[in-house]
Amino acid sequence: MRTVLIAACALIAGCGTGSGGGSAIPGVAGGTGVAGGVADTRAAWQVVDLASGLATPQAAVPDLAANPAYRDRLMAFRLVPGGAAALGQAPGSFARQEDEPPRTALVAPCYLAAFECTRAQWRRLGGGAPWEDPALATLAGSGDDLPAIALGPAAAQAGLAAWNAGHGPHLALPSADEWEAAARAGGGGAYPWGDEHRASAVAAWAVTAEGGATAPQPVGRRLANALGLHDLAGNVWELTADGWVRGGSWADPLSLARCANRREIPADGWATAGLRLVWRP
Repeated sequence: MRTVLIAACALIAGCGTGSGGGSAIPGVAGGTGVAGGVADTRAAWQVVDLASGLATPQAAVPDLAANPAYRDRLMAFRLVPGGAAALGQAPGSFARQEDEPPRTALVAPCYLAAFECTRAQWRRLGGGAPWEDPALATLAGSGDDLPAIALGPAAAQAGLAAWNAGHGPHLALPSADEWEAAARAGGGGAYPWGDEHRASAVAAWAVTAEGGATAPQPVGRRLANALGLHDLAGNVWELTADGWVRGGSWADPLSLARCANRREIPADGWATAGLRLVWRP
């Protein structure tokens, strides 16, 4: 377990419904930008145009899987209801670690992206392309619909700060509790889909080492959880604002992809780390 993480670290080391005014996003039905906090917002989804920063409330996003714009210019965010969230994992359960005690946390409502941030989207956010470093050529894969990788907290915060400076409601990394509450979607299982951990049974949900992947896969190709969020387990580790990564990666075993599992990440990141954003009105 530690070997994969240490190797990834070494590889990357040294690499650098409320509505407001505005125009509707082209190609997206519904209203325009949202004013106020999430408490003032009743839409199940917000679709943010990364070119303009405008957000459009949506009751549903039926073309999420089919429309390539949601992996490029547009980013779809799902409302994660707030309230008391059951976090952690019960002692004696599969792969449970000592730092994952069961607990209840009050989590405010938030809008979390349906997909991991793609390479095309990260470029639009002004975050550069660290996955193009020659040292990553054998594991990065190619394609703008792949998740942005080789990111750490420092690069993520710098890229988001630059984009937010020119826009209204802003994008951010989720807190660790927001991420876990969204992954569970009100369920009590170890994974976004429940407690099943046989690799053959969960291949439709997660890209992990058991599946033989040698690089991250295009976002949104696996089944979503109950909230409509994809790839919360596997594919890439996802940064949180607390300095942890969650969800495991294509290069890690399924045991690390549990909702409660977390790993501390250095400021310059890992080759296997990416991000999933929250939209904050």
